[in-house]
Amino acid sequence: MSMNRGSQGTLLAGMALVGLGLLTACNDESASSAVQSDNGASQQGGVQSNGDGELAGLLESVESGESMISISGAATSTGEYTTADDPRYGGVSNDIFRPALGGGSSRRGSNAEGPYVISIYTDATHEDDPDNVVRAWVSLVLPADAEAGKRYEVASFADAEDHQVQAHVRGDGMGWSFSRQVSGSVYLESFGERVSAAWQLEAADGRGEEAGRVTSEGAVRELPLTLQSEAEYELTVNGDTESALSRITGRDNMLIIGNGIYLYLPEGATAGSYPVQADRDDDAVRAQFSRHDIEEVSGELTLVANGERYDAEFHIDASGEDEVALAGDLRWFVLNEE
Repeated sequence: MSMNRGSQGTLLAGMALVGLGLLTACNDESASSAVQSDNGASQQGGVQSNGDGELAGLLESVESGESMISISGAATSTGEYTTADDPRYGGVSNDIFRPALGGGSSRRGSNAEGPYVISIYTDATHEDDPDNVVRAWVSLVLPADAEAGKRYEVASFADAEDHQVQAHVRGDGMGWSFSRQVSGSVYLESFGERVSAAWQLEAADGRGEEAGRVTSEGAVRELPLTLQSEAEYELTVNGDTESALSRITGRDNMLIIGNGIYLYLPEGATAGSYPVQADRDDDAVRAQFSRHDIEEVSGELTLVANGERYDAEFHIDASGEDEVALAGDLRWFVLNEE
């Protein structure tokens, strides 16, 4: 069993989360009654109104900003810390609460509306290679209408219904994955700008009775929401208009915002307004439309600092064989990363 100290809090310190009105904040009265209920409540559509004593007990075992996770069976947690400071791990290897990333059967979420995913990390070994300690994690993708003070049934990513939590247990590099025959429950004590939750689940690495199996239980308290970089825009191509909300990808001041749209911001760009054009320029934003035949580009992009990140508004007109108009917002993205 391992204790992981949350390290995402600094990302949201002092920041007002715009558009999170659809998130249900912790209802102290209902959460309190849920924690005190040892008998649970009758299931209705996969949701239980009150958490049971075991899940409440798991939550009581962790302090604010901490988590606890245990994995046993065909894979076993080693009880060691997993942090971004560990040289074996790169990128985000700490516990995280964020919009669901989508892909495959997974739900996909946005900053304001979710659905959201909780991923809790530890170290573990697999019975087929017991000397190889790897990063392992439990991912819990919550329903779109998740609320504080309720308990939810768990199912696999492929089989979960809308009211159930999608869950799996995995090892680093997808070396092993327990993502089938998933069952169990998740209790949300609080849910909003921070999440407190406990879970108990079972999962297998195949469909048959001979499949390897694991059990996992754990809890996390007051883990802050980490926003994703996202773009919301309206794109008109040759008179046809569509609206899109997408996750921003890219690196080195290149922002890929979806639909084959690339925005190259000037090196060292800071808050201010920049012209948009088709050619490279040290003082302008270059726009590229890989899915359309474009020759001329004009427009403007305005950067606004948001803590250590940026937001932006933009409008772009492009012409060639295709006529394109693009306008929208970029939110919570990183520039000038070293």
